[in-house]
Parts: sequence; structure tokens; C-alpha cells
Amino acid sequence: MKDDRYRHELKYLINLPDWALLRARMKGIIPPDENAGTSGEYWIRSLYFDDYWDSAYQEKEDGILLRHKYRLRVYNCSDRFIKLERKNKYGQYILKESAPVTRSETELILCGEYDFLKKSKYNLLHYRDDPI
Repeated sequence: MKDDRYRHELKYLINLPDWALLRARMKGIIPPDENAGTSGEYWIRSLYFDDYWDSAYQEKEDGILLRHKYRLRVYNCSDRFIKLERKNKYGQYILKESAPVTRSETELILCGEYDFLKKSKYNLLHYRDDPI
């Protein structure tokens, strides 16, 4: 885990009043996300992938230290910008990799057609026939 792109990620469940207080305090410290509109918010929709044996889910349940999960992500319910992401987890450390895909490429992926990925300029999308 020498890659300095990993980040330490902890998640906490908080109530609505605490969320509102934190949001108000952070507004003056943290700049708004450049992808957010004038409201300062945007919708994210994710579709996660797993294999036939639910390996990604089972690895999480079993507490496996190093694991990966894949997802497709769209923003604001639009197909103008779609990303295929791989989230690499090493304990509580996270490294996210992403590559843009088009609507038509997304539809091919959802139909189980992956051969076009081999020709992508993005390493993340290079589909392999052999098991990793």
C-alpha cells in the first residue's frame, strides 16, 4: 500500500440536526464541489457489479483486507457523463479509479458484451478473458 493516492475513509451515521450543523460549519472551510450546481447538490446513482458467486459481497462479510468492487455511476439522472469505477480497498484505505464510458458502451456492458473494452485508451477498462 505504498501508493499515496490511497485515502483513509471512515463513515459515520449522524442525525439530521448534526448534519445541518456540520454542513453550515464546513461551508466556510471547504470549497463547494465543482460538479454541484447552484444548489450545491447533485444526485448520484450507482450500479454495483459482482460475480456469479457474490465474491465482492462475501469478501466484505468475511473481512478480507484487500478487495475490489466495480460500479457504474451517473450524476443528476443524466447519461451525459457516466463513469465506470473500481474501488480498491485495503482495510480502511481506499483508492478509486475511474474511466468515462458512453451510454452505448454502458448498454453493451449491461448486456454482457465486454470485448470493446480491450480497445479502450483507459487501462481500467481493459477487459481480460483470463481470471485475475
